[in-house]
Amino acid sequence: MKKEASRSPEKGLEHGHSQKTGGLPESDRNALAALLVVLAVSVAAYVLLFSGQPDNPADGSEFYALLVGSGKVGIVYDVRGADQLQASAIYQCGVDIISKGRFAGKALQNIGCSQEGCLAASSSGNGTARMSYEQALKQVSGDPYILVKPGEPAYNFFQRHMEITIGKNTTGNSTCDISAVEG
Repeated sequence: MKKEASRSPEKGLEHGHSQKTGGLPESDRNALAALLVVLAVSVAAYVLLFSGQPDNPADGSEFYALLVGSGKVGIVYDVRGADQLQASAIYQCGVDIISKGRFAGKALQNIGCSQEGCLAASSSGNGTARMSYEQALKQVSGDPYILVKPGEPAYNFFQRHMEITIGKNTTGNSTCDISAVEG
């Protein structure tokens, strides 16, 4: 008769692994837990830093207060899809706003966007930079900015920006200002 060898449940497992813990030694489990914590903190930091703050519709008072208190302002001229008359009116709108002296003492970022992309110029730096429309909006989103674009004539206010839409057949003589929110 053959005698069968008895085996303990722990026998035959290498490197101190145990069946109860899924085969990982305690030091590996601790390292994995630490890695998961670091990963969770990293994801949370990324979301907070790079997702941007919400910019919800508002009555204009929040935007104007932010504009007055800021040292930097942006104007984005979006002429994508505009006819020549509309494009001229969009650019003239920005000129009208700037010429009223509302941005005196502030660094001004001007970004013009067409079907070919966007071109940025800043009063605080030399030269220009090319970028996509999405990159242009991301570049100015940290400061108060005004977006002038084609569409049905309107003023729309958000917490951190203002949108002015210029209609077709609009001449350069249209009233284009931010004074509607002052006071």
